[in-house]
Amino acid sequence: MTTQLLSIFTLTIVINSFTSVVFAHEDKQVKLDQACEAARQVSLTPRKKEIYQECRKKFKKSKYVCQEEAKAYNGNRINGAPLFYELAACEKAFAFRKKHAE
Repeated sequence: MTTQLLSIFTLTIVINSFTSVVFAHEDKQVKLDQACEAARQVSLTPRKKEIYQECRKKFKKSKYVCQEEAKAYNGNRINGAPLFYELAACEKAFAFRKKHAE
């Protein structure tokens, strides 16, 4: 009985340690992904301003509608990768994900 309890206790410690490592990696990945998106949003800002101006001047839509359209722009391109994933913060997030996916 004592051996079984010791085995269960040891297994519990191993599982808890593994779980802590997994959560630590997930937490770091979330932070890296957030940094990537923040960097992308800074780079997308000039294009969002252009979208807003075009919406107001060319399409004569309301201020609110144009703000929402510009805000929703995420750099997605038809038949191409979204913009600005080559930024250093994004490369770092991708490298971390690749390293810990194995």
